[in-house]
Amino acid sequence: MVLVSFVPMSGDAQEVLEISDNITCPTCVVEAGPHITLNPPMDHVWFKSFPFPNLARDGEGNYIAAPVEGDALLAVFGPDGTFRSSYGMIGEGPGEFKDGFLLLIEVGEDDVLHAIGMHHLHTLAPGAERRLDQVPMPVYVSDAVVLKKGMIAVAAPVRTEAGMTTIQLLRTDGTIAASIAVAETNDERLQMAWDRSDLQRRLGRSNDHADVWSAPLNRYRVSRYGLDGEEKIRIERISEWFKPYLYETPGAPLRAPADPTVSGIHQDANGLLWVTVRRASPSFSPVIDQPVGVEALPDPYLDFNQLLHTTFEVLDPVAGEVVARREFEEHVRLVGTAGSDVFVYSLYPDVLGNLHCVVRPLNLRRE
Repeated sequence: MVLVSFVPMSGDAQEVLEISDNITCPTCVVEAGPHITLNPPMDHVWFKSFPFPNLARDGEGNYIAAPVEGDALLAVFGPDGTFRSSYGMIGEGPGEFKDGFLLLIEVGEDDVLHAIGMHHLHTLAPGAERRLDQVPMPVYVSDAVVLKKGMIAVAAPVRTEAGMTTIQLLRTDGTIAASIAVAETNDERLQMAWDRSDLQRRLGRSNDHADVWSAPLNRYRVSRYGLDGEEKIRIERISEWFKPYLYETPGAPLRAPADPTVSGIHQDANGLLWVTVRRASPSFSPVIDQPVGVEALPDPYLDFNQLLHTTFEVLDPVAGEVVARREFEEHVRLVGTAGSDVFVYSLYPDVLGNLHCVVRPLNLRRE
């Protein structure tokens, strides 16, 4: 495995923008379009709130969800939400996945799917009809986007001579082509709920699929990196409701979930950035630590999506402005798309407690 680090000579971004809370287009509205519902056959596969499924949309408008529970690891739905097929079992045989469950699903060129597990990168034919390849992953990944030139940018910390890098550029054979995005000293370290202390980031690809946008979970700082490792733009959001914070003790996110978390980045065809920030609802009550030997209480921060709220901000990275903002009183996530359209999804229980996935397009409209 060849590891190459690219670091800008100056260590600074070419352009740094500071954006305040002021909305520069008061008449611009983030509008949700008609929704569709993904209805899995409950006797075969179904959704769970933890692990929360990731959702991708290919060029034909099909939706691929992973992980799902039941008799498969992936589920494929048509553009109208109709269940079409499922794929993948855990095991060592042909077509089986060595990973217990899949962490991420991304759409690449020609609708080829890249499914990332805890230990392997799986390449699937369009529509998840069959697996094309399965290779070991050299790093543990928390987010990923597919770029041009056969590269997959993944959020994973790797220590290099230049420092702790937070983004790795992977080839489809699983080897690391480059390590970029050197973190500042400890300012992005976040203790995760499973006591894994890493430099966690969220990623989004540029609308030309040539660069990667990235932000730490615990700082509202969005940067654009080229494949050469150069930080082209850095956006610093100056906001009273999102102060940078640091977790140092194991389990801290379970006790302080009200802190906002950058949960997604997407650039649309007009070059605008859609950034999602997740935080606990006002009605949330932090989990109380249990004495040693006593089973811990279920953590609603992880298990119940209705206790999370989501803020969408539309940023103009050229003008350095907040164009629009919308609050959702629910846990809403971005769909990974093959294009630049914005789609979001959320989970809702029916009367029997079964979870259904609702998908909606988002548009920016001027009133």
